[in-house]
Amino acid sequence: MMNKLVSLLFAIILIGCNDIDDLVNSSTQNPIDVYIAGVKTNNAAYWKNNESYLLTGGSGGEATKICVSNNNLHVLGKKMLDNWRTEYLYWENGNLTNLNTAFNTPAQYVHSITDMEVVGNDVYFVGYTKNPIIAAEIYELVYWKNGVKTVLDHNIVYPTVQSKIKLVNNTVYIIGYSSSSFTFSHGIYINNVFQSNSIGTILKDLTLKDNQVYVYGRNTPTNTGFYKNMGTGAETTLTTIPSVDKLIFDNNNTYVADGVNIFKNNTQIYSSSWFSFYIDFIALNNNVYILKREGDFGTFDALYVNDVNVFQIFVDQGKFNSLTVVQN
Repeated sequence: MMNKLVSLLFAIILIGCNDIDDLVNSSTQNPIDVYIAGVKTNNAAYWKNNESYLLTGGSGGEATKICVSNNNLHVLGKKMLDNWRTEYLYWENGNLTNLNTAFNTPAQYVHSITDMEVVGNDVYFVGYTKNPIIAAEIYELVYWKNGVKTVLDHNIVYPTVQSKIKLVNNTVYIIGYSSSSFTFSHGIYINNVFQSNSIGTILKDLTLKDNQVYVYGRNTPTNTGFYKNMGTGAETTLTTIPSVDKLIFDNNNTYVADGVNIFKNNTQIYSSSWFSFYIDFIALNNNVYILKREGDFGTFDALYVNDVNVFQIFVDQGKFNSLTVVQN
């Protein structure tokens, strides 16, 4: 109890003394906004510059991803129902849409929504649907653009891949499975056309650099991380990093997280431990923002900006899931 009180008092001091903009080494005079998606008081919530907002209809749920586009705020979330099914929720500027209700049809119901991407005013979701009449664990890999569904594959055996989606120059990139020729391959769809990976390669996600798409992940046989430019085909292998779980290009720097550690240009800048492990991170204009779970056995979640704790919440009050940073 005493440790918790000390931590709380310390957090209050931090919040009072450390304005986020004061900690940022900005290349412009414009301020930044930091958004966090998560849970507060058992309700899906988000924070903007440390101020919390509960999301309508999010009781018992959580916010998992947050995006800002054209000054509009988009939040993806979910909640577990009593029948052990998951309900997927989406808020645009605080207005709730139940994605199960919106996307379910008599022939296919939503099994999972695994990612969201927003480009301009277009909102994309990717996930899996299932025929409720068929008992076999066979699913469709699909995505929706502004509610319009596109099916990528009709015969996916029980989905284990958290499919990801990225858009650039009207080209849709999606990580997922293909069941062509009665074999199941892991790879990437480019405008609905599948490209298979080499055996043992696991794709984790996609990112952008100079308007080009990079895919990244892990080569299991060699236990090395990698990333690949989808336009040129050039692939970079990181022999000392076992997996690329998140990749960010910022100015001339390359940031990689392997699930435990964070590296900048192959030099480790953060290492998880029993008392501190990262949840998510962003690098923007030579500044690093990290969400961490800290304390004895993870008693609180914290936001660090350039190694300074600027905000935290105890796990009995909520948790942080992901963040995004916007340069105004």
